[in-house]
Amino acid sequence: MRTLRVFGTGLLLFTAVAALGIVPLSDKATFKEIGRTTEKELNVVLSSSFGSVVISKGEPEKVVLLEARSDTKNDPRMSVSYAIRNRVGYLDISLGERSHEEERKKGSFSIAHFGGGKWHLRFTDAIPISLELELGVGKGDFDLSGLRVKDFTLSTGASEVRLSFDTKNKASIENINIESGVSKFTGWNLGNANFKHFRFEGGVGAYTLDFSGELEHEADVDVEVGLGVLTLIVPPEVGARVLCEQSWVSRVDFAKDFQTVGKDQYETENYSAAAGKMNIRIDSGLGSVKIRRR
Repeated sequence: MRTLRVFGTGLLLFTAVAALGIVPLSDKATFKEIGRTTEKELNVVLSSSFGSVVISKGEPEKVVLLEARSDTKNDPRMSVSYAIRNRVGYLDISLGERSHEEERKKGSFSIAHFGGGKWHLRFTDAIPISLELELGVGKGDFDLSGLRVKDFTLSTGASEVRLSFDTKNKASIENINIESGVSKFTGWNLGNANFKHFRFEGGVGAYTLDFSGELEHEADVDVEVGLGVLTLIVPPEVGARVLCEQSWVSRVDFAKDFQTVGKDQYETENYSAAAGKMNIRIDSGLGSVKIRRR
């Protein structure tokens, strides 16, 4: 049996408050936490219809501490379910409308009238975590600094998203997969993510992928841009090899230290000698790609 602690206010929540031992704190704010017990890993699936979602590092002994704040009176519901199987914690979070069948799901917990506001989720840094995130309309600020990220998948619609690894990831990521639709996406210090394969697909928007950080091995990066504009930043100490096919409908603008080494193939001067290497494949379609060094 999981220990769920929730805090909130309002007449509509009074019955749930009485049943679950909830203590009122402040207007339009709800807090929920799940304590850590026997889990050795954590698998998170989060979907958000609209609103603002913030993710950051929390306390080691809490799987998640979730804060929800509402700006309006008629927001859709938040639903959280959690189960442990074979010492892996499975956390499912839905920020938006759910069907009646989903509401009856065993182990779920729902709060009405929190959907168009802001959610802040703070995850444990004590165990490896896999994140699968889906955002519809809204904003996302994902600061994964200090977490043990094992896998990362992100799909966004019409949104503005910031992803950052300001410190080196404590785990190794096999695959990072990001699909960004009609949106603005910024990735900072991605070299700290400690990934082996990074895939980014952009539709229509402005995108920045900054691979600054501690990249000390060879990694693969696949980038596909539709009608968007992408700036790709490779730090000067990292060697880079780029494979791309340029045409009159697409453009890739290289930094000065890239040189042509074959058909549709370009390398930095330090590619062979660098400890950290990036093998970059670019499909720009009708988009525009700028590769910068700093």
